[in-house]
Amino acid sequence: MLPFLKPRATAGVIISKRKPDGGTETPSMEGDEDQGLMACAEDLIKAIHAKDTSATASALRAAFELCDSEPHDEGPHLNDEQDTE
Repeated sequence: MLPFLKPRATAGVIISKRKPDGGTETPSMEGDEDQGLMACAEDLIKAIHAKDTSATASALRAAFELCDSEPHDEGPHLNDEQDTE
């Protein structure tokens, strides 16, 4: 058989999620309220391991915006006190 007609060998990758060390794994449900925050945390961990400052900042911003969009009681902001003096 001609060399260019031979099927090429391809590499395969198996991806598996690892359980946390020394902890109990909590089963996640589809309606889990922290699902978005968990996704942000995964992005943050990946960005830190890759030493990617841009991706780290993006993951932190996404987590902050997600938490800020949830219902909460607003407290006084630090810069509001300076404006009234």
